[in-house]
Amino acid sequence: MLMKLAPKKRRNPRNFYLGIAAVLLVAGIGRYFSLKAEQEKVAQQALLVERLAQLDATLPKQLDAITTLEYVGLRYGDTIFYRYRIDLPASSLSEERKASMEARIRLGLDQLACKEPQLLAMMRRFKFHQEHSYLARDSTLFSIELHPEQLSCPG
Repeated sequence: MLMKLAPKKRRNPRNFYLGIAAVLLVAGIGRYFSLKAEQEKVAQQALLVERLAQLDATLPKQLDAITTLEYVGLRYGDTIFYRYRIDLPASSLSEERKASMEARIRLGLDQLACKEPQLLAMMRRFKFHQEHSYLARDSTLFSIELHPEQLSCPG
């Protein structure tokens, strides 16, 4: 009751409009930097697609007696994808042999990735990762994903 009787303080409309202007300014600046970062990522993706196409054309296709590199490219906008074909039927490999083969290949890929600090830095910055898919004659053997934040590179 007493609050109704108290004189109302006049509010200055200038403060209200200054507050709205400040909010719009902060939102505008945030949007500008967001768009700029997105444009940089798109430009980096275009450059990466071009380099991966060159890499696909220049890498040796026959890696060893039974392994062939079929494809290198960018998938889903954030995955550097490698597809390998192993010239064996999947049924000829025991689960133990598949597991040891996967572990050996994963170790080699981890070491290879650690030798490329510029690639790892780019992958961290733009949140890319690698996927290496190994196919047998008749089915998928296994797939290995490399995320730069999960690698334990020395130094």
